[in-house]
Amino acid sequence: MGMASLFGGSVVVVGSCNIDMVTRATRFPSAGEHLIASDFGTYLGGKGANQAFAAARAGASVSMVGRVGSDAFGTQMIEALAEAGIAIDAVAVDHDAPTGNASIWLDALGENRILIFPGANARVSTSDIRKQLGTIGAASVLLVQLEVPVDTIAEACRAARDAGVRVVLNAAPASHLPADLWTLIDVLVVNQTEALALGGDTDPVRSSRVLISKGVGTVVITLGGAGCIVMSDVNPEPIAIQSFPVRSVVDTTGAGDAFCGALAASLASGASVEEAARVGNAAGSLAVEVLGAIPSMPTYEQIQRRLQGH
Repeated sequence: MGMASLFGGSVVVVGSCNIDMVTRATRFPSAGEHLIASDFGTYLGGKGANQAFAAARAGASVSMVGRVGSDAFGTQMIEALAEAGIAIDAVAVDHDAPTGNASIWLDALGENRILIFPGANARVSTSDIRKQLGTIGAASVLLVQLEVPVDTIAEACRAARDAGVRVVLNAAPASHLPADLWTLIDVLVVNQTEALALGGDTDPVRSSRVLISKGVGTVVITLGGAGCIVMSDVNPEPIAIQSFPVRSVVDTTGAGDAFCGALAASLASGASVEEAARVGNAAGSLAVEVLGAIPSMPTYEQIQRRLQGH
């Protein structure tokens, strides 16, 4: 894949901004059990912010639409976004809710358990979207998730569709979507758990067909270390996109977000979904090698090296 397929294009992300509180232990405790943890740290996160950082590091011009609290975590988030070159004009400071947070447990294998308090993320509104119609309309890709209200996501998707902007929805966490929202999604990205919840089938291919029947243009199901599959309304046969070797799994928390951000950046530059999914696989394989979500988002150069190495 050439350099042009990664670099360039603009992405608007509508989504969550969190502080991640990460605790590491050899294993997860059972109910009522006390365990001594081996490590603890706080990191900036939230699927929206994670994917904004991932898209920016993969070479896209990125704008973030979201909310943070008027607290130290919110200030830290806005400063970090700006330092990464992400436009922050549409990140509102909410004086009535704290910055959202996620409590993340990691075991010795890098697997995770996550509990989220939405905070200001729950207050990202349709009004916030209407204030950003120009920003959304000027983008190549709108990238959204489901950690802010669904009504807000639907408003953003309608604005993008009206402006001819490609819509990528990472349906995480999986939740009920209104019927008309499905038809606004150009590319749906889900993992196997989310595919089951939304498509109702443990088989990713059958789930993809169900989701396409709802009106989705293309479905990408990520399979962890097994790569991903791509299916579309015009090409109903699954296309397998192979994974990349991982040196050592440290933390899987940010892998899905790295995939989505890099995929969106690649789509924004004109790549096909299959090409963009390969870029996403490379980014995800790099992300699991680093502790923390945003710190693990790979740079354009790192992604390019991994692509060229395989």
